[in-house]
Amino acid sequence: IVKVFISLKTFFLYLFINIMRFSDIPGLDDEKNRLIDSFKSNKVHHAILFSGQKGSANLSLSLAFSTYINCEKKSDMDSCGACSSCIKMDKLIHPDLNFVFPVAPTTKINKEVISDKFIESWRSSVIESPYLSVDDWFEIYGFENKQPNISKDEVRNLIKKLTLKPFESNFKINIIWLPEYLHLSTSNAMLKVLEEPPGNTLFFLVTNNDQKLISTIKSRVQNFKVKRFSDSEMKKYLSVYKDISEDEVDQAIYLSDGDINNAQKYLYASNSEDLDKVKVWMRACYSQNFSEINSQVEWFNSLSKIKKRTFLTYTLKLMREALVSRIDESLSRISVSEMSFISKFRMTLNSQEFESIIIYIDENIRFLDRNANPKILFLDLSIKISDLFKKVK
Repeated sequence: IVKVFISLKTFFLYLFINIMRFSDIPGLDDEKNRLIDSFKSNKVHHAILFSGQKGSANLSLSLAFSTYINCEKKSDMDSCGACSSCIKMDKLIHPDLNFVFPVAPTTKINKEVISDKFIESWRSSVIESPYLSVDDWFEIYGFENKQPNISKDEVRNLIKKLTLKPFESNFKINIIWLPEYLHLSTSNAMLKVLEEPPGNTLFFLVTNNDQKLISTIKSRVQNFKVKRFSDSEMKKYLSVYKDISEDEVDQAIYLSDGDINNAQKYLYASNSEDLDKVKVWMRACYSQNFSEINSQVEWFNSLSKIKKRTFLTYTLKLMREALVSRIDESLSRISVSEMSFISKFRMTLNSQEFESIIIYIDENIRFLDRNANPKILFLDLSIKISDLFKKVK
């Protein structure tokens, strides 16, 4: 059973969001114009690497460009959104659009584990959340704690598809999402087809970390850098959430650091619940109540990876705000309930200790992203914080 990724409330909001046109992506006018101009001048490289951080518009831009290229009634600035090609692109079911993305074996699918066997869930996931991360995708499908991978079977399957001419449009477009998860043998198998693809065939590789790609792959593609969203661009996009206050949007933007995907999660995260948990956790660390700390470790370990990261990021935000508010309360960008907690909590530690906590939590988020054991991480973090309280006392 596919896990529900976003709340029902958020899902209905997404029903009104079209992601397959340039006009649906906030800002990034330079990037959009560069892509459109390359098509108009007949200088579209056969293999483009859309390189951007998590939560950037690299996937959305590749989809919008794909829609524009095969649109039957395109304008100078965008696809029409109404022709047969655009309608199929909106649903990601265009016959001349192929997807390759990281997957993992399941109890039912454990042989020839390729993207096509998960394509329906992938389509709905991208339509609901065009800025999703690989962790989101793996939680949505229920791959549990398995490692993302793009196997050599994907290349064989892709080559079979490329032997066919485009069905309806001028170009056959292949989007490879997160090629950094290509197995080494898969990368090597792709070199030939990337260098000499069949006529009217385009490859759009969408990466969050081009440093993980082998040099022979990077030498065969045109690197197209996608900058992160500015605060104003994110605010424009997030204005769809009519029941969210401007202050809440500003907080989500501040916390997400240009990641529009995380900003959406923060908007619908239960901060009151998280705040209560932070209070209990910090109280246990302060009193060195290791029985309660152990309970908090078990609670943290029971969360999904996404929720673990969200909780740590939220705690990191509170610690930063506590440090900032020691200098000047007017610089804080938090709610009344959060300020009520911080105004008391900031008195328990000195600036140096707050700086240490911020460093510890930031390290743990990075370790969590690298699939370190969350139970050990959180226990170690709790002990370090407890030691800081003991030092001040």
